[in-house]
Amino acid sequence: MIDDLAEQWKTNGWVVAEGLVSAEEVGAALAEIRPRDEIETQITTVIPRADQPSDLGRFRVKQFDGTTLFPYPDAPQLNRLFVHPAIVDFAKAVLKTDDLRIYQARVWSKYGEHTNYEQPHHLDRNHSLVPVRQGPGWGHLECFLYLHDVSADTGAPRAVPATVAGRSGMGVGEGLGGSGTSQGPASREDAPHLYDGEISAAGPAGSLFAYRSDVWHRGVDIPIGVERHVVAVSFRPAHVSWINFDAQGPLVTRPDFVAFAETCTPEELALFDVPLPGHEFWTAEVLDAMQRIYPRLDLEPWWNALG
Repeated sequence: MIDDLAEQWKTNGWVVAEGLVSAEEVGAALAEIRPRDEIETQITTVIPRADQPSDLGRFRVKQFDGTTLFPYPDAPQLNRLFVHPAIVDFAKAVLKTDDLRIYQARVWSKYGEHTNYEQPHHLDRNHSLVPVRQGPGWGHLECFLYLHDVSADTGAPRAVPATVAGRSGMGVGEGLGGSGTSQGPASREDAPHLYDGEISAAGPAGSLFAYRSDVWHRGVDIPIGVERHVVAVSFRPAHVSWINFDAQGPLVTRPDFVAFAETCTPEELALFDVPLPGHEFWTAEVLDAMQRIYPRLDLEPWWNALG
């Protein structure tokens, strides 16, 4: 299954992997999402301000008010989804490497009456200071894991197949994405073929919408009374350090991250750039200090590799 999905992603630029995570797992995670009034009053990644006007080519700032950075407070089952084996295996298959890093991790909650979530078609240009080179060894993977059924009528993103979109916005060759490959968001007047050829990336709970930065996509408005919650997680090959978004270092001071880390395997912690057992970084003194940070983390694999 994963190999077939990876091939679709490679050919089309995006894919919806239906039911990649079980309904039971996402249901338990969804139950940990905070009530709406708590989410909307917490600190988010943007400065709260008046909503942007609805002119084409602009994003409304309030669309991102429901963003909660990883780890989600008091939500152990939700946080485990960021390192879910099926998602990690899919990322390894599409990026053609076992040495991955998570560079973006957050929960994004939307509420129908909070703002208008309609967006213009765009390529993601803010994941790297340089153009993103796609293909094995260089590319990246952006994912939305749906925590409940998401339909065309309840906020499923729209994406354009590569065969419809054609070459990127500035006419550069295939295999590039991100900065330097488009002039920015495209209105219907600018690029009617994108809107005419878009497909709803709908899927049941546990589905993964996976895409990359050379894919034209957009968010759409959702009806009043509807909620939409997704786990947003992005991966890159370990050595491609210039692709980044959310800083991981400050997490060490978060008790909820410490609790999460103490449940992880060495391979799962490596997704957050913690060196694997056997890496030359580790010494007995470093491991002693590591245990003080994460008292309940099993460091036996690191000690055994140290010899």
